[in-house]
Amino acid sequence: MAEIEDILSRIEKAIRETKLKYVIVGGIAVIHYGHIRTTQDIDIIIEDNPSKISHFLKLLHSNEFDVMFDQFEMAYKEKTHFSIFDNNSFLRLDIKIADKNREYEVLNKAIKKHIFGKEMYFAPLEYVLIGKLIFIGRISDIPDSELLEYQDIIDFLTLFHANKKKVDIPFLRHKAKELGVKPTLNKLFSLKFDD
Repeated sequence: MAEIEDILSRIEKAIRETKLKYVIVGGIAVIHYGHIRTTQDIDIIIEDNPSKISHFLKLLHSNEFDVMFDQFEMAYKEKTHFSIFDNNSFLRLDIKIADKNREYEVLNKAIKKHIFGKEMYFAPLEYVLIGKLIFIGRISDIPDSELLEYQDIIDFLTLFHANKKKVDIPFLRHKAKELGVKPTLNKLFSLKFDD
């Protein structure tokens, strides 16, 4: 956890200096909402602001991150994510520049949370769950007995059951339908667990 604390501290400093709009999603958000697990990356969605991004990348580079500027340029043109490796640990940043409506939506719904003494913006719990559903994809052909072999499914189920009283289930169902992952949500909801 010390490595995660260190890397988040350096990221937060660069983001604060550039005033770049961002949201933390993925494994770190899963950990923040109560599912302790390992992760090798910190997933971040950032606003599409070339001057702020350029400044942000330069600050990361000067703070022990291996920024491959040519990889960033290619990812920016192709609207895909790009990775930046930390020189001080095994961790990496996986950064996605917002270009789809759902990415802008989670960016605009980001909520300030405290982590390791820092204030950082995280995706709301329902959006973390929706993100997991998107990564899980179609599971209709996977037997129930094999579902727990997939990390994203474990993440979804653990987060959902740990936060069941807090989750806005009608909103979750609505977003799942809107994004075409309602069958996946229904299958996960149909699994029987001891509460």
